[in-house]
Amino acid sequence: MITRMPAFFALICALAVTFAPGRAAAEDPAEVDWNQDWPRFRPVEVAVTAVLTVQVATVFFLYPDPKHNWDTGVFFDDEVRDALRMRSKRSRDNAAAVSDYIYYALAAYPMLVDTALVTDLAHGKQDVAMQMFAMNFESYAFSGALALSLERIGRVRPLAAECDKDPNYSEKCSSEAEKNASFLSGHTAIAFTSAGLMCAHHQHLPLYGGGAPDLLACLGGVAAASTSAVLRVSSDNHYASDVILGSMIGFFGGYALPSLLHYGFTSGNKSPSASVLPTFRSNALGSPVSAVLAPQVDTTGAGLTLAGSF
Repeated sequence: MITRMPAFFALICALAVTFAPGRAAAEDPAEVDWNQDWPRFRPVEVAVTAVLTVQVATVFFLYPDPKHNWDTGVFFDDEVRDALRMRSKRSRDNAAAVSDYIYYALAAYPMLVDTALVTDLAHGKQDVAMQMFAMNFESYAFSGALALSLERIGRVRPLAAECDKDPNYSEKCSSEAEKNASFLSGHTAIAFTSAGLMCAHHQHLPLYGGGAPDLLACLGGVAAASTSAVLRVSSDNHYASDVILGSMIGFFGGYALPSLLHYGFTSGNKSPSASVLPTFRSNALGSPVSAVLAPQVDTTGAGLTLAGSF
């Protein structure tokens, strides 16, 4: 969902463009190669990822079900729910099902498509694929551990109020554990982790040849994650604040972690950049072209802004 861009994100986007270099690199890198300036996956990251994975398993299998501790919306939650909630059960069920499909597809994409099929099989870069796999696993462990742990806070889903009036309002009406698992949206956190990984990998490695195809991969991932987030609200499974926080944690885990720990905030694998947002540059059209992707969130939804210079 594309909405008006708040001033805060407009400022971020403007700064990203301002600090980006005025010229692109002389040519886009033709090979999917690991830049020797990028740190490889470290032993300490292996240990931290293992701890996070244990935390995911512990929460999933050993923690008690979330209790009824918090059952109200905050800030603009109620207004957004009134605007986006679908009125018929069939529509809500369909929205939830579509959000599930997007969630599973996005969760698989960085691992199976970008890493295994494209980097390993198509490009024949097993070493790069191994580094990508490790970063992917680390990001999912980070977002998963946070999302599952926060879920135990016990915020009641917005649909619970309707379940009291109509036990057939949702299949979740019969499960107290399900009704108390609103905060935060795990679907959204993992979807945006996947989108962030797609942006990070495609920004720094020409997996699809560089330029527009790699930019479109990033845009498609974030658009799909945003759609899933909106559908979680439309299906009455989550409040807007649940999906907004989930998207922030997910995109940090998927985009910021690999950038901070490995890639750096660099466009491509050669030319440096001071941009802190996904930035893509190409000379494919005969002159330098750059595009910066910025998230946007306000009281009517969440979406993206794409700013470019030609």
